[in-house]
Amino acid sequence: MIKNLKQNFSNSKYSVFLMVLIPVILYANITIIVPSNEIESISAALVKARPGDTILVENGKYREKIFVKSGIVLKARNLHKAVIDGMGKGTVVTLGSNAKIIGFVIQNGTIGVFSKNAGVNILQCQIVRNWLTGIIAVRHLPQIEDNIIAFNRASGFQGWDVRSTTAAINHNTIAFNANHGIAVGGTSNITVENNVVAYNERFALKLSSGSGKSKVTKNNFYSNLKQLKKLPSGNYDFNPAFLSPRTAMDFKSDPKECCQIKSSDNENLGARLE
Repeated sequence: MIKNLKQNFSNSKYSVFLMVLIPVILYANITIIVPSNEIESISAALVKARPGDTILVENGKYREKIFVKSGIVLKARNLHKAVIDGMGKGTVVTLGSNAKIIGFVIQNGTIGVFSKNAGVNILQCQIVRNWLTGIIAVRHLPQIEDNIIAFNRASGFQGWDVRSTTAAINHNTIAFNANHGIAVGGTSNITVENNVVAYNERFALKLSSGSGKSKVTKNNFYSNLKQLKKLPSGNYDFNPAFLSPRTAMDFKSDPKECCQIKSSDNENLGARLE
């Protein structure tokens, strides 16, 4: 009997060890390539992906609307060479908690990107030519950095009741949108810095009365519709001298005409994509 008890205890320890080990193996962070094997679409890769995984997308146009699950990194292998096309309607990209999207062109939807969860990152994307808004955020502000948000038929960015202690709208170029560059509603408290907001058909920045605590500094607000209220101090108004925004989506500044003023981190204002 004693021998059997010892054997059972030993087997029990071994079983516990396996129970601990197996989840680690199953949920090990992996990289899924699109396209590869039987995975032809981003959506198919997202079905297989688990939190911590990276989906790496090759060059091409992907006509689909996607939900990036919590904890997934969705990245274009080559900057702006992978296009997610919404086929003319709906939200092109919706982001779960702690999801990241990096380096895509996101276009031709009703809304380019929608986010309502914490820990989201939208980085180095071109969010362009959507039928309404480029990015909409509710409650939690994503980290929105180094994006070109342009030629959308409503505002570049629209936020409602957005707050964050760490995320910011930082180093983006927000231009040629048919409504506001940045519109923030409800009771919001966010940071907007180091952006170029230019040639939007309405205000460069529209803050609700409940968003007065937002920090807005070191931005270049140029040639938008004249503001009803004076913009916060510590911002600029000078020609960004874009090289070829309409024909080549080139928002770099012509060095012969611009720019001596630097950002809070001593870099050029707007998206840093070189």
